[in-house]
Amino acid sequence: MAAAVVEIPLSQLLEEARAYEKRVPLEGTLETTYRCNLNCVHCYVNQPAASAGERARELPLERLKQLIDEIAEEGCLDLLLTGGEVLLRPDFAELYLHAVRAGLRVTVFTNGTLVTERILDLFETYHPACVEITLYGMTEETYERVTRVPGSYRRCLEGVRRLHARGIPLKLKTMVLTWNVHEVEAMRRFAEELGVDFRHDSLLNPRVDCGANRNGELQVPAELAVALDLADPAARASHEERHRTLAAEPPPEADEVYTCGAGQFAFTVDPYGRLQLCQLSRRASFDLRQETFTRGWREFLPLARSRKWKTDAVCRRCSLAPVCGSCPGAAELEHGDPEALVARFCEITHLRAHTLLGEASGHRRDATCCRGVGHLASLPDAERHLGGCGSCGHAPAEAPLLQIGRRPSRAVTA
Repeated sequence: MAAAVVEIPLSQLLEEARAYEKRVPLEGTLETTYRCNLNCVHCYVNQPAASAGERARELPLERLKQLIDEIAEEGCLDLLLTGGEVLLRPDFAELYLHAVRAGLRVTVFTNGTLVTERILDLFETYHPACVEITLYGMTEETYERVTRVPGSYRRCLEGVRRLHARGIPLKLKTMVLTWNVHEVEAMRRFAEELGVDFRHDSLLNPRVDCGANRNGELQVPAELAVALDLADPAARASHEERHRTLAAEPPPEADEVYTCGAGQFAFTVDPYGRLQLCQLSRRASFDLRQETFTRGWREFLPLARSRKWKTDAVCRRCSLAPVCGSCPGAAELEHGDPEALVARFCEITHLRAHTLLGEASGHRRDATCCRGVGHLASLPDAERHLGGCGSCGHAPAEAPLLQIGRRPSRAVTA
């Protein structure tokens, strides 16, 4: 009699294979374009859809397909295709099929407004791991105030419903802004009615290319951000478990700045072929137009993430660092320095920890334990950073805040 095949979780398989320790690039993000058919006020990249200059800078299809082969050969399992608006590229279908046929689990981030019958047929025949669509509001007025494109609300909802009707794996999400926060619960209910997952993100980051954008009026206050984080019972339970674990076993003081998966089991490639640690940490890059992914992964990224702490920054020894949005990438994007602290993220993290655990968190509610000063509200004009865009070092007169399309992170377990 043949022995039964024992099924184990993927996480256990990866641990037994020592995939994290061996630096296997398990998760990749491929930004195919920064062009978009919407013009969202908060977006971190939204170049004009018809920009000939942008099209000329983007990696051509043949190099993208070759790059996917190189990524798969190195052991990648999950590939995110995103933008800009990924469906703007007329060669998207061919690129997507190539990734699927290379054995990758492909996730697609889209705004949902360009879902055609051709795309529906493609996804129905070759299912993605998931299609994630961002909602910017649950009313036409709010949605199109954010996107600044008439008719985009109707097209987005049509895209969502058509994908759902075809049985395509689907998730919904939103970027929480002061302009749409009053409709977050309506978005959540809409997702529940469809029977799909919903998540939100309240942390706004600077634009990656120094493009003009609105200022901090879009960032919701810390109290509201935390209230949203803890409103869902399942999300609250998850936060409580993580915070209790940290309170019981605080992480040791770090020697290296990067302790996440960036460059360890994850990577990002921008539309111009630049290999980077992640979607936030972009100052260091490796040119994949001229070089192979293998060399970039094996030689460049280990050096990029090996930076040792040069200062005695408070984040280095903070026990809340694993649950804080003020990571090295966010700090680099905000201040041009991965060892800096993003004040509003620090305040949100402290308030959330104190709300969940009180004094047992080991931190003060107002973040004065780490920052020396604290005020749990949107920062006044005088305290907005003037460090400029972390990606290029320019220094705009006013610091914009905007969106990064994050995927939920996976902790490193060596």
